[in-house]
Amino acid sequence: MEIVAIIPARMGSTRYPGKPLVDIRGMTMVEHVYRRTELSEAVDEVYVATPDSEIEEEVKNFGGNAIPTGPHERCTDRVAEAAQNVNTEIVVNVQGDEPLLHPDMIDLALKPFRKEKNEEISAVNLIKEIKDEKEFENTNVIKVIKDSNWNALYMSREPIPTRERMSFTDLKTYRQVCVIPFKKNFLMEYSSLPPTPLEKAESIDMLRAIENGYKIKLIESDFDTWAVDVPEDREIVKQKLKDDEIFPRYKTQN
Repeated sequence: MEIVAIIPARMGSTRYPGKPLVDIRGMTMVEHVYRRTELSEAVDEVYVATPDSEIEEEVKNFGGNAIPTGPHERCTDRVAEAAQNVNTEIVVNVQGDEPLLHPDMIDLALKPFRKEKNEEISAVNLIKEIKDEKEFENTNVIKVIKDSNWNALYMSREPIPTRERMSFTDLKTYRQVCVIPFKKNFLMEYSSLPPTPLEKAESIDMLRAIENGYKIKLIESDFDTWAVDVPEDREIVKQKLKDDEIFPRYKTQN
C-alpha cells in the first residue's frame, strides 16, 4: 500500500502570519514537521503543499519536496490539489503547525486502513483526551464529539458538550489532533464538494465530510503534542524541545 504524507503550509495564517518559517531552536517550524514525518516508517514520500514561494524555497533549501498549490482557504483542499498527480493509495494530511509530532502518530492513524475489512474507512482522525479545563475553553482547540463506534459526530471550537449540568471531570472530552489519513479517492471526492455551512461557521475542514454524511473514524492518541496557533505557543514548543526524544534524531541534518 503506497502512502504519502503531505504537509499543508501557508504564510497567511490569520492567528499567526508567517508561522511556517518561524525559527524554533535553529530550524523553521515547517522543517521540524517535515523531518519528523520523514522518520515515520509507514510513509513512502513526504511533500509540503504551499501557495507561497518563500515556503517552497525553504523546503527546497533543506532538501525537501515542495508542491506549489493555489491559495485555498482550507488546508485539506490544498492537500488534495497537491495529491492529484502523486501516485498513492493513502494521503496523510500532517498539519504544518505540529512541530512536536511523534512519527509513531502516523502509524497509529493508519491502523484502520491495515485491517482486512477496511472498505468502509475513508478517513481517520487522531484525537486526544482534554485534561485541562482551560484547553476545553480555548477556541483554538477543536473539540470532537464521537459516537459509540468511534466515528465523528461533530467538531467545534466551542466547549462541547455543555458543562451546565455537570463538572468538567464528569465526562471525557477530546480534541482533534491534526494527523488525518485519507484514501486518495475520497480526498478527491471531498475536495470536489462545496464548502458547507458548519464548515464555514466553525472553520473546521472535517465538517464538510461530516455534513455530507461521510464517516470519519477516530483513534485516540496518548502522544504529547502542541500545535503552534499563536506566538505564545512557539515559546512553549521551544521549552518542550529541550526534553524531546525525537529532536536529537534529526537536528544534526540542519
